[in-house]
Amino acid sequence: MVLLNGNCMPIEPHPALNADRAEVRAKYNLRPLSGEESGLPVALLPCGVYGFTTSAATSEIAVFDKPVFRCFEVHKLADGEIRFAGYLKEDEYRAVGDGAEPVTVSLYPDPYEEASVLAVIPLSRIDRRRPPLRDAGSPMKLEISPKS
Repeated sequence: MVLLNGNCMPIEPHPALNADRAEVRAKYNLRPLSGEESGLPVALLPCGVYGFTTSAATSEIAVFDKPVFRCFEVHKLADGEIRFAGYLKEDEYRAVGDGAEPVTVSLYPDPYEEASVLAVIPLSRIDRRRPPLRDAGSPMKLEISPKS
């Protein structure tokens, strides 16, 4: 769906508003952050929420209620587990899902070229996060540990 602004210029909806992400949020019974919760570090958020961050590689992940350009989606599940939602290439998605060996992947905040598979990766499996590149789709390199 393409919307038009007052000048009849097309406005693309933000990728965070697509049906795939809504389905994942519903699966984990997540609600959006309230205005009062917006901007808090993920550690201080209540369980069962989702929001958006541009500081995904920092130790104190500030989470906001509205998506912005190339931001990552953050989930805090009912049990307190923190997860990142983003897009992987098909082979990387399979390697993370298999979980037999450590793997390094590029997680994109939005679909970008071959990175079109929605993935939700637990923070507990991420050994290292590198700050996202600010070009070529803004991927964040993640070193993922095997499933335990």
